[in-house]
Amino acid sequence: MQYETIILEMMSRIQKLEEEVEELKNTISSNSIESSVSQTKRNVKVTPEMTRLCYEKAKAIYNNPYLDTNDLADEVSTQTGMKVSTAKMNIGSMILILKGEGYNRILSADSLDLCLDMIYRDFGLSGLKKALQATELHIEYLKTKGMATSKLISVFTKYKGMIK
Repeated sequence: MQYETIILEMMSRIQKLEEEVEELKNTISSNSIESSVSQTKRNVKVTPEMTRLCYEKAKAIYNNPYLDTNDLADEVSTQTGMKVSTAKMNIGSMILILKGEGYNRILSADSLDLCLDMIYRDFGLSGLKKALQATELHIEYLKTKGMATSKLISVFTKYKGMIK
């Protein structure tokens, strides 16, 4: 009789362990799904709409430095699906571009082209000159890091020709 009690106890423990293993598998599976969703969102290409909205928010902060970058980045994320951190970095870079200061956050050549075009329309040649100064500093920074700059140089050259 003792053996039966021991066997039943062991079977009960095995069943409990099997349930815990299943629960852990479900947890791991749901974390994998969240991770893949997060990975997908991380790799979302920055669209012209995202760039335009980031530029508008950067311009607002440029004109009123008391605005909160975090709040504006949240708005961009809500309206476009862009990650908040990416929106914040893009807005920050665009503010520096507007000021004519070097920036380190890489904007795609397409985003830079669109940004320089909007700056030219909004601020004229003087604004474009500042933006090109910032872009030149950025390209020099990228060269020190051994990063490819040919597409950015092409965009830079396009707008540099406009101010000569």
